[in-house]
Amino acid sequence: MYQMNTTGVMSWLGLKLKGDKWIWIAVILLSLIGVLVVYTSTMPLALKDKGGNTESFLIKHSFILIASLVLMYIVHLFDYRVFGNLSMIFLILTVPLLVFAMFQSAGVEGDASGENRWIKPLGFSVQPSELAKLAVMIYLARYLSERQGVITDFKKGFLPVIIWITLICGLIALSNLSTAMLIFACSILLIFVSGVKIKYLMGLVLIGILGLTLLFNFAERGKTWKKRLETYATQFSSASDDKNKSGALDENYQVLQSQIAIYEGGLLGKGIGKGSQRGYLPSASMDFIFAIIVEELGIVGGLVVLGLYLLLLFRAMAIVTVSKTFGALLAAGLAFLLTMQALINMGVTVGVLPVTGQPLPLISLGGTNMIFTAIYLGIILSVSRHYLENNGKEVLVAA
Repeated sequence: MYQMNTTGVMSWLGLKLKGDKWIWIAVILLSLIGVLVVYTSTMPLALKDKGGNTESFLIKHSFILIASLVLMYIVHLFDYRVFGNLSMIFLILTVPLLVFAMFQSAGVEGDASGENRWIKPLGFSVQPSELAKLAVMIYLARYLSERQGVITDFKKGFLPVIIWITLICGLIALSNLSTAMLIFACSILLIFVSGVKIKYLMGLVLIGILGLTLLFNFAERGKTWKKRLETYATQFSSASDDKNKSGALDENYQVLQSQIAIYEGGLLGKGIGKGSQRGYLPSASMDFIFAIIVEELGIVGGLVVLGLYLLLLFRAMAIVTVSKTFGALLAAGLAFLLTMQALINMGVTVGVLPVTGQPLPLISLGGTNMIFTAIYLGIILSVSRHYLENNGKEVLVAA
């Protein structure tokens, strides 16, 4: 009976869920972990703001998650090449949205809430930088795949890439520096994978360093970024549970409480719902949710989560190792985005990176990031589905 049920389940997966099954498994496990940890991490906030209704945030998160998974399923049934045809439309649409966000953030000294990163057309909140991530990766994947014959030529193969990356990242950086740096880093990785000469990449890195220097010294929010770096540099010496002069919670305090949660979690953790630091971390369900994971599930649980993100990256990169086509590069670029965002979130949590405000994909409480994460994963699954159907399973398994 057990064998029959197992076979039935696998048969259902094979019929209904197309694409790489390991990616599906990673997505499902990360989603389940997210539901559990969001529920436990939002309990103190629910008791404070929702009149003790501890299920309110769970219901909201579950609704967004289910809607996102449905969207991912729908996207994975599409032919990913459709997105390639829309690459320039996405880029052109992104620029005015980013310009609007840039003017909206003008004069904003801090960004604790992130409100200046959003626009609200027709009453819906949209984060233009999320669309920019997708637009840049689609454009790069298509451009680099079509220019393989001249990719080593600077003027014909590389200059247009520099122009678009500089424009998009420059517009994003004025209101959301960490996301601009994320896109820039993932772009460099994708360009490297496509076969561009190292000297061109080094030139792009120098452009990024120059741009960062100019932003720190002349942008309106330069002081905020400098303060954040200074906070990171002195995180162990000035941690306090008092508010700083600007009225925002001391970032050292957040990092310290996060590290306490990790320390108390130990190897195996305290158990789901038994963590204590969720009441002290201001962003326990979002930016610092990984600390709650480690406190309640232990270092082992944290490593499992890390392993699931790396599994996503590995399965996506399995395609690009045998091909430099549009689909392969697109899957790689989107996998870079998801994995690097997760690594940045974890790095902030353990104190090896400055506070950036990057959520943990599929796990952190939130709307826009969850929806776009689902789109990224749907496209990656569409690519893997195409390769499995046309080239055989050995394409993915061999890597």
